[in-house]
Amino acid sequence: MPTIELQGLSQLMARLDDAGKRQMPFAVAKALTQTARQTAAAESAHIKAIFDRPTPFTQRAVGVTAATKATLSTRIFVKDIQAKYLMEEATGGRRAFKTFEEKFADSGTPQIALPGAGMQLNQYGNMSKAKIMRIAKDLNTNASSKRFFKGTPKGQKLPAGIYARTNDNRHITPLIRFATDAVYKKRFEFSAIAMETITANLEANLISAWEAALRS
Repeated sequence: MPTIELQGLSQLMARLDDAGKRQMPFAVAKALTQTARQTAAAESAHIKAIFDRPTPFTQRAVGVTAATKATLSTRIFVKDIQAKYLMEEATGGRRAFKTFEEKFADSGTPQIALPGAGMQLNQYGNMSKAKIMRIAKDLNTNASSKRFFKGTPKGQKLPAGIYARTNDNRHITPLIRFATDAVYKKRFEFSAIAMETITANLEANLISAWEAALRS
C-alpha cells in the first residue's frame, strides 16, 4: 500500500490563529477518513469488476482505519482472511494450497483441487464447504461402501481426483480433479486503484472539510 504524506501541514499550522489551529486537525482527520472510505469503495468495485461472481465476503475484503485529530493518519488494507487468497491475485505467482487440499493429501504432497464435471457449484461458481466436508468425512471412514473414492480410476483414461460412486457402484462421476500447480496473473491492482482514488479526491476533501470547520 502506498504512503500518502501531507507536506507543509506544520508550516501552515504555524501561520493560523488559535481558532484555526484548533480546527485544522479536525479538518485533516475528516478529509483523510473520507478519502480512505472512497478508496475502499473503489477497491470493492474493482474486485467486483475483475472477479467472476465474487462472494460478498470477498467484496468486503478492504478495510479502513479512520484518522483522528491525534494521529492524522489513516490506513486502507485487505483484511487478514481475504488477504490469504487475494495475495496471489495482487502480486501474481503460484497459488498456495487450501486447507482442505492439504487434508486430502493424506500426508503426501498436496495438489490443487479443481471442480469436476459432476461437482455442483454454488451461486458464486465455487465448491461449497458443506460438500467438501461431506466428501472428506466419507473418504476418512472405514466403511466398506464408501460413496466417494480418491485416486486414478482403473481401466479408464481419467485423471487423478475424487469420484462419486453412482448407480449402485456401476458408474463413477468426477467431482474433483487434481492439478499439480496453479499460477495466477496479477490482476488485483490494489496500489494503483488506491493511488488513483486518493489523487482524485484528497485535495477536494481537504478543502471541503476545512470550509466546514470554519463554518462551525
